[in-house]
Amino acid sequence: MSIFSSLSRIYAGKWEVKNSRSFTPEEINEVSKAVVTSSDYGNSVCFFLKSGGQGYIPLSIDSTKGVGEEVDLKSAKILTLSKQGEADINRIVC
Repeated sequence: MSIFSSLSRIYAGKWEVKNSRSFTPEEINEVSKAVVTSSDYGNSVCFFLKSGGQGYIPLSIDSTKGVGEEVDLKSAKILTLSKQGEADINRIVC
């Protein structure tokens, strides 16, 4: 019997891209502007919604935009990342 068979949890490796897609026209229409902002865990995209309020989605490490730069939602992508034992997460590439 292997020592590893008694472990209660095996941690998965890296996050992997499960899906990549563009913003839909409906999603683009909901946003008045999108700007890269700094956060405690790296940069995020702040979406200023036409209906009021703001929403944030973390920026992918592959992105080239910096803090304060506006994001063109027609060219940006939404990545869905997965890792065994974890819930899927979304990141923005721009």
